[in-house]
Amino acid sequence: MTPAVYGIMFFALGAAIIFASWATARHLTASRQTKAAIATNKDFQNLADEYRRLSDMAITAQEHTDLRLTDISVRIDQLQAHMEQLQHILKEVE
Repeated sequence: MTPAVYGIMFFALGAAIIFASWATARHLTASRQTKAAIATNKDFQNLADEYRRLSDMAITAQEHTDLRLTDISVRIDQLQAHMEQLQHILKEVE
């Protein structure tokens, strides 16, 4: 083999090594970016789940408040009816 052939083979081998290094670097970069995107997506999903849980708790608290207000309103109506009865009885007694 002539020295020119050795030079071409050396150049081809160097180019192959450089290309393999470049392809590996691109693959690793893409892999890191994908992992970061997945982690961000998981964080977002966890945050969304937490907001859903808090929203459900707020709705439940509002429902309990509405029930209590309805109960209080019924009791006030009953007390007003009793007061009217007492006022009517007091007027009859006078």
